[in-house]
Amino acid sequence: MKQLLESQTIIRQILRWKFHLIVIGIITVALAILFSSPLFITPLFKSQARVYPINIKAFSEESESEQMLEVVSSTDIKRKMVEVFNLKERYDIKPDDRAAQTHVLRKYDEYVSSSKTRYETIELQVMDSDPEVACAMVDSLIAFYNAKMLEMRIAKYADELLGYQNDQRRKQAEIDSLNKQMEVFRKEYGILDYNSQTLQLTLGYAEVLARGASRSSVDDLQKRLALLGDKGGEFLQMQTKMRDLEKQREEIGTNLEEVQSLINREENFALVVEEPFPADKKSYPTRWIILLASLISVEFLAVLFILLFDPKETSKS
Repeated sequence: MKQLLESQTIIRQILRWKFHLIVIGIITVALAILFSSPLFITPLFKSQARVYPINIKAFSEESESEQMLEVVSSTDIKRKMVEVFNLKERYDIKPDDRAAQTHVLRKYDEYVSSSKTRYETIELQVMDSDPEVACAMVDSLIAFYNAKMLEMRIAKYADELLGYQNDQRRKQAEIDSLNKQMEVFRKEYGILDYNSQTLQLTLGYAEVLARGASRSSVDDLQKRLALLGDKGGEFLQMQTKMRDLEKQREEIGTNLEEVQSLINREENFALVVEEPFPADKKSYPTRWIILLASLISVEFLAVLFILLFDPKETSKS
């Protein structure tokens, strides 16, 4: 009962000041409208895009979206954006300030954001006083991301390409050296192809014996067979090694072409799901939130002031 009486007393005390509270509320709303206007707060427009990362699985074991977030948030891309859109001047940062770079990057982080959605797409958002600039910044962010990813891919495969090129040169040098050795056998011993020559000489020798050819013909074939038997084994080994080297060179050449193709390939690393566009309505400040928060806080303080410094109703009770 006592609590009920105290509540009624407080309500009567507030109602006694209701006209004052209404006036305070009207003044608060008017001031909130004034101070949330462009005269005091620069309105900001938001432009956003949603993109899906593609063609980047080879870079690390992280998910594609996590890799994209890291690249988009990299200092290289931030500096590129600062330079292209002259953000130091746009954010009112003095160029002669020793900490200008730190200040502009901090401001950049306030107005430019990237986040992952539950569908693994990346949402890029830019806030700016000019809706056209905000939209252009989102477009540029995607373009700079593609350029950075291409640069990273070229750097990744450049060492691999150099390795294949060195392997190809070494393999060609081995083939040239072996070919010179085989050329000596061709010139000095007349060995061109061990297997085919062995077959031809054997058939020729059998034919000569069958038709009773002259002794000199038989001796000549015997010498050639003896020479082939003496030097042919070594030449056969060189032939086998040559085939292996040529096969290895061909494999290296195939790998080299694949890597070269990857380096020269022009492709996007972001599939745009939602295109950015210039906003036709400001996103900041949100005036109704400012009005409501101001009104509630001021009226609360006013009621508190009444309860503390106007004890008449309490004394009457």
